[in-house]
Amino acid sequence: MVNILVVDNHKAVGEGIKLLLEQEGNFHVTVVRTDEESLNALSQQTFDIFLFDINMPFLKDLALLKSVKKLNYDVIKIIYTGYDIEPFFDILVESGVYSFVSKTASTENLIAAIHSALDGNAMMPVQLLQRLKVVDRQKNRMDLMNQLFQYDLQKNELALLKLVAAGKTNKKIAENLFVSLRTVEYRLTKIFKKLQVHSRIEAVEKIRDIGLL
Repeated sequence: MVNILVVDNHKAVGEGIKLLLEQEGNFHVTVVRTDEESLNALSQQTFDIFLFDINMPFLKDLALLKSVKKLNYDVIKIIYTGYDIEPFFDILVESGVYSFVSKTASTENLIAAIHSALDGNAMMPVQLLQRLKVVDRQKNRMDLMNQLFQYDLQKNELALLKLVAAGKTNKKIAENLFVSLRTVEYRLTKIFKKLQVHSRIEAVEKIRDIGLL
């Protein structure tokens, strides 16, 4: 039997979730409405799953999640909400949240998320994952631009360094970039100075270390 604590400030919603879960699976569900009731229940009984609805304003709910984490209750936390939690994703994960389920999801998806969490696997809606991937790509681009700015590297200099890393000679680099051999040598001298290195090998190692390769 899987013991689940459902926290929802709307009594009818909480009781509805209880009914659905107990009908469909091997679950015993306890429903509470307030932070105080949640902490009291967790202190008096062992639960496998903490199914939690995020409401706005968000800070009050975050405080409860942090309290649960601080008190070290051995319970898997799943967010079950109709709100867009993307802006709060990182802080929710830091607070110990394991999975995210939309209130628009079917009962089957909710049950699947519970079983997945019990097996040690996290779940989230595909739409949220896609948006987070976009945010991550944007962050990676910003990190790259910050690194370029820090060392004052131009994009054409980074392109040249990538050819160096690929083992190209100065002559081959000049052909690839459609510039003269002297231009390649001049740019390499500038790059060495910016990176504070003295050789092609050191330059390649440096840009690998800072994540530009």
